Amino acid sequence: MNELSDEIRSFIDRFTDAWELMRGKRMSGRVLGLLIITDEPSLSSADIGRLLETSPGTVSTATRALLSSGYITKVSVPNSRTINFRAEDDVWGAFLSREKLGLQRMEEVLRTARSTPAGSEPEPSRRLRNGSRYMAWVDQYHRNVLAQWHAYRDQEEDAPPPQHLPAEMLAAIKHPKEKP
Repeated sequence: MNELSDEIRSFIDRFTDAWELMRGKRMSGRVLGLLIITDEPSLSSADIGRLLETSPGTVSTATRALLSSGYITKVSVPNSRTINFRAEDDVWGAFLSREKLGLQRMEEVLRTARSTPAGSEPEPSRRLRNGSRYMAWVDQYHRNVLAQWHAYRDQEEDAPPPQHLPAEMLAAIKHPKEKP
């Protein structure tokens, strides 16, 4: 890919604007938009910088953030030390899967803090308990959302999204499982 067409530039701009509305960083949105719309199997940092007309450092910062969030993956280039990048085929499902790790880690941190002297005091204990239970509840919700997403993703193209929450999601909301 030598240069971006007007159509691709327009997509990247619109994608970036939407990305920023979702509280994403502008350059991460530009890089992800490019990697989503390109027909190339992968692009190097140099290619990304050249196509987006930005510096190597800016590309490096954006790709690190996108890698850590699960939106993109590294691709090794045979017989080269160059690392390329590509968007995940299911960018949003990958994000949900990775987000679960953060929720689980935070739930464990909050739960463990309750057993400390400071966390045993009434006010901190209540806040830590609420935070821990919230993370456990959201984690359960994510599990169900991810399963529902995979089912919906794999349906025919014109199938409408579900209009109501599945029974297992309603049950998780009404009775979240507590961890010991």
